[in-house]
Amino acid sequence: MNDAERFEELQTKVKLNPKNFQARRELIMLCLDLGFEEAALFHIRYLLKIFPDDSDLYFNLGICQEKLKNNKLALEAYEKAVKLRCDDPDYLYNLALVCEAEGNCDEALNNFKKVICLKKEDSNSFFLIGILYSKKGRSDIAVKCFKKAIEYNYSDYFAHFYLAEEYKKNKEYDFALVEYRKVLELSPDYSWAYFNIAQIYWELGRVDDSIIMLKKTIEKNTDDVEAYKLLAQILIKKEKYEEALEILTGAIEKNQNGDLYYLISKIFEKFNDTASRKSSLELALNNKKSLTFDFNSVKHEFEKLNKEVQN
Repeated sequence: MNDAERFEELQTKVKLNPKNFQARRELIMLCLDLGFEEAALFHIRYLLKIFPDDSDLYFNLGICQEKLKNNKLALEAYEKAVKLRCDDPDYLYNLALVCEAEGNCDEALNNFKKVICLKKEDSNSFFLIGILYSKKGRSDIAVKCFKKAIEYNYSDYFAHFYLAEEYKKNKEYDFALVEYRKVLELSPDYSWAYFNIAQIYWELGRVDDSIIMLKKTIEKNTDDVEAYKLLAQILIKKEKYEEALEILTGAIEKNQNGDLYYLISKIFEKFNDTASRKSSLELALNNKKSLTFDFNSVKHEFEKLNKEVQN
């Protein structure tokens, strides 16, 4: 029997006998699985009138409210579930997730730690504790947590990636490179790992290796504007202007971006092509939202060039 058939069967059972509580509970779970959150909510509320201290019902209410994007109501439901049964790691884990989503990082940390006390090898909780400590600027604790997450689930490439990020942040580049390579072993198409390796190579003066990694980044993610920008800037510094222009022109076809236009203007400046440079600067200013170079400086450069052209 498939889900649709099971759904119809359970609905029929509940209609014929509204007090078939087991069928209604099963129907709730199936509604949540199939995306019928409003229907699930109706049945949960029905049962809560009869079983007001049922922790599982409050837990499912929390799941339902989360799916409906009602985080505050989800939080209330999970808190009620935990109050009724404080030793369930699933209740605590979901409560922690909603606390984090609502910006209450300390409460999220507290609940994730309770999960660890109950499930000592919960890699997801170690990972998320690491994320929270990283946000707090406690890289030392974050590193330990990501290592624990990896210890209990080596295949979690996100844990490897964020561990690498901490090493990179602290300029421990050798350790960072090891972890980024592990990310690529586990997920060969993860473009951010290629990009971050490229950044490290650039910092270390390994320019050619950086270029290779940036091209690999773009191969894996053709919409990565930051990769195009860094690659173009490196090529400009190496005076490979034609190649840089080709890269930027290709990027512009996919993404109208102020930074990309500004970098193109720098190439036309090298070519002494005033008209094209002026046009590129104007396009950079017209794409102000995506221009991270100082707007007033770019505007001043454009106005100065415009006066030169007019004279």
